[in-house]
Amino acid sequence: MNKKTAIQFSLFSIIVLIFMLIFFKYFNQKIEVEKKTLQNEKVSKTSEKNPSIIKDIEYLSKDSVGNTYKINAKFGEIKDKESNLILLKNVKAIISIIDSEEIVIYSNFAKYNTQNYNTNFYENIRVHYAEHKINSEYLDFLFNKNLAILYQDIIYRNSQTKLLADRLEIDLITKNSKLSMKDENEKIEIFYLK
Repeated sequence: MNKKTAIQFSLFSIIVLIFMLIFFKYFNQKIEVEKKTLQNEKVSKTSEKNPSIIKDIEYLSKDSVGNTYKINAKFGEIKDKESNLILLKNVKAIISIIDSEEIVIYSNFAKYNTQNYNTNFYENIRVHYAEHKINSEYLDFLFNKNLAILYQDIIYRNSQTKLLADRLEIDLITKNSKLSMKDENEKIEIFYLK
């Protein structure tokens, strides 16, 4: 590994560690949920064709120290068989951590579990934190396992680095992260931006 690649990989590792520290601080706390579940005016906006479709949906979770996880969607659909799962469309999630910048996640779709708050974002994922931007096709926040997994076509960018990989797993308790490619013969690509 040449010196330039080693430096770029080190910089990326530091950024991933910062990302994990933020999530660790947020998710390590016991979450006391303060859900704004479908306020009356939002419930009244159900679709006339399908009463299980809800417009302008919002959920809010707040822990004991004041960190929040808020998820908004233009549309939500409750499946009869699994009433704890809500399929969301045009999704924006905001993770607000005290004394830190917000982490904002956008996706075309998400599956939100109202019981354990696990969220599976999919299609056109965009994560923004300060100057860091990550794109992927899937992002799973597994709150019950303290794990965040980004996968398929990951593109990480900051002002100096661009990184391409297939999978990034972040253990929110141990702060360990694992970057990998589907094919063991392929290598993670790191580019220095001038």
